[in-house]
Amino acid sequence: MSDLVGDARHLSPSAQEGLRLRAVAALVVGREREDVAAFFGVSLKAVDGWWAKWQAGGWEALVMRPRGKPVGVHQVLEEAEQAAVRQAVLDHLPCDVGLSGQLWTRRLIGELIAKLYRVRR
Repeated sequence: MSDLVGDARHLSPSAQEGLRLRAVAALVVGREREDVAAFFGVSLKAVDGWWAKWQAGGWEALVMRPRGKPVGVHQVLEEAEQAAVRQAVLDHLPCDVGLSGQLWTRRLIGELIAKLYRVRR
């Protein structure tokens, strides 16, 4: 394996994209799959997957895509409810709103939300 890449999963998403594009470009000009995998320091399975994606969708199929869920997908509270929770945390101590403790923690904010809106995650 090449010392250029190592484990490609530790590269940034844009660097991973560049790696995919360069590897497939090498295949397009006739390089052997095994040589491409060795040169770029990736598995033969990765090279085969990139090649299949390129064959199915062209260069566009290899470009970087956003990862994870879109922002806000997991939000349970409406904007106004979120604002009310923020204000309660800014204006009060946990003990002021019937919770134990003097310092807001993630757990206590969860308890406040459960108390105000009957929502638990």
